[in-house]
Amino acid sequence: MIDKQARQTINRLKALTPARIGVGRSGTRPLTQALIKFWADHAEAKDAVKSKLSEQFVEKFCRQYEALSISSLAQNREEFVLFPPRGKRLNTETLDMLKRTIQNDNGTDVQIVVSDGLSAMAVEQNVPDLYPVLLDGFAALGLTLARPVIVQYGRVAVADQIGHIAGAKVAINLIGERPGLSCATGLSAYITYGPNPATTISSDRTVVSNIHPRGTPAVEAGAFIVKVVDRILKNKVSGVRLQALG
Repeated sequence: MIDKQARQTINRLKALTPARIGVGRSGTRPLTQALIKFWADHAEAKDAVKSKLSEQFVEKFCRQYEALSISSLAQNREEFVLFPPRGKRLNTETLDMLKRTIQNDNGTDVQIVVSDGLSAMAVEQNVPDLYPVLLDGFAALGLTLARPVIVQYGRVAVADQIGHIAGAKVAINLIGERPGLSCATGLSAYITYGPNPATTISSDRTVVSNIHPRGTPAVEAGAFIVKVVDRILKNKVSGVRLQALG
């Protein structure tokens, strides 16, 4: 048996983290409640990986922000999961369309890309609150924005290809992260200075992660991303080189 003081300590720790601590056991087996919670969280994580952006979300976002909706080289969700490189690139027809639509010979400051990634659920939950904060913040800084793009079956690197076409100094990919057993709706923002198709090293990107109600709320994350982008533009570096500046 656990005494009262030990139980209070465990409860305080459990309140600080979604990790599975202090769940108890019966012999060598987990308690029924803990096992059912594990099964439920595992099912939610699987649903997140299989989730797709709804037509309603895509249509509303495109209408509200004059965004373009495209797909990566992956033809479906299964192909996207099994062949990751296909989610990082666009086909020739899509590239030609983007060159006609978003290419800016005079350049632009920021290209925002919204990708379903490994959790479309995360995008639909967080982007509606986060995106307006970005627009207001960048407007306050006097930054120019390229036309936003939604990528279905998209991975992180696809934003570098799109940002390069737009002639953007910075590319931001708002993408659904790989779900875990504690959160299936976490969004991240991958930010790259000088995006181009050759940007394949993760250390070149600055990441703002764990954007969700139990992590960093979307509105707060949006304000922080604006500050990060401002710093990146002033220093003309991102990723570990930005961190090295202190």
